[in-house]
Amino acid sequence: MIRVEDFLLFCNRTLDGYERALGRLDDASVNAVPSTGGSTAFQLVTHAIAATHWWTAHHVCGHQVERDRDAEFEAAGTVADASATVAEFRTSLGELAPEIAAAVDVHGAPSTQTPLGQDWTVGACLIHAYEELAQHLGHLELTTDLLTLP
Repeated sequence: MIRVEDFLLFCNRTLDGYERALGRLDDASVNAVPSTGGSTAFQLVTHAIAATHWWTAHHVCGHQVERDRDAEFEAAGTVADASATVAEFRTSLGELAPEIAAAVDVHGAPSTQTPLGQDWTVGACLIHAYEELAQHLGHLELTTDLLTLP
């Protein structure tokens, strides 16, 4: 059983990492592609928050969530914009907590592969939502290192 309090604890700790990484960047570097290629820090934040929001608000809570995944990887903005996205999502997760706790069925069939060859469950959606948030924090930290270390 996944307790909502535990889910929120881990999500919030990971969001703290997003804030730390963004705090190392300026408005130019947050939109810079590392010399090794890949996504910008702004794009990573945009994508990770959008994906995690989509899994929690849409599939777990049943909210209509419009998402343009391709646009997430074209996004640009300031460090303040990216930080606001993180802060807004943190607030949104807190507001969704009662609905997450009450969720018993997945809303809509996610178009991605089924986890471990079985149907999606609320628990699997929550774990995958956190998985998205955590893996992209790692990408963000590596991107930040590539952009800021001599």
